[in-house]
Amino acid sequence: MSGTAAGPFLPINLHAIAAKKDTATREERRALHDAVQRRQFVEDMMELKGTFFPGLDALRKANEAPESSVDLKERIQEVKQKHLEEVRTLYEWQAQDYFDEVLDMSRSKPDVDLPDVEEFYRLSRSSHEIAASFDDQLDRHHYAHLTGLYPLMKQYNILRGVEEERQKQRDKQFPSSIAEFRATRNKDVQLRFARFLTSGDIARERMNHEYGWAWRQVMPLINDYNQNEEFQKEIQALLQSLSKEVESRDPRKSRLTATAAT
Repeated sequence: MSGTAAGPFLPINLHAIAAKKDTATREERRALHDAVQRRQFVEDMMELKGTFFPGLDALRKANEAPESSVDLKERIQEVKQKHLEEVRTLYEWQAQDYFDEVLDMSRSKPDVDLPDVEEFYRLSRSSHEIAASFDDQLDRHHYAHLTGLYPLMKQYNILRGVEEERQKQRDKQFPSSIAEFRATRNKDVQLRFARFLTSGDIARERMNHEYGWAWRQVMPLINDYNQNEEFQKEIQALLQSLSKEVESRDPRKSRLTATAAT
């Protein structure tokens, strides 16, 4: 515990207050009590979080390794889970501190000397002060957690936006192979490719013009489709399943179904 605490105008000598605690003013005793609580909270945080330094090599590798939004999402979940476990531990410590405080206070004031129950509880009221300090400790801990979580969330949103934009650009390009077709994550775009493969030349020409595809881009997959019977079956099955899925998400379809039912 530091020997001084900041007062309204001048630092307060806490050691001097502790040495003459019986003659100290109420403000001085309050300053001493707050300083003890802060010291205990800092010690609890040091024990709770501990200290860990992975080493320069580990830090260098972690800094050089590319990080995706999936990696960041996992880190964010780990940070949240760790915070939850720390809060649970804090609650346990605070409950034990409160129990010890009340127990010590009850033993320091024998009820035989204070037959008046109301007076006994009034003098024991200071036990509520330590309970009130618990909220402040939890608020500080939660604020520190959010302060550390904010940069991760911000970086995650940026990375996710960049990755989604890259995926959109990739989805605009017609796949040149069966593997690229299967790797298309956007189901609506994959359905568009499948409909193109099963359409005639006139419909294909119209789709080429609409989506900016060139014949040299689409011919490799068209040839694969014409020559691969298994791929044809895959496309037909995909068209059936994706068409139903897209229709189920279409609000116009649900309104028409509801109207027909009535």
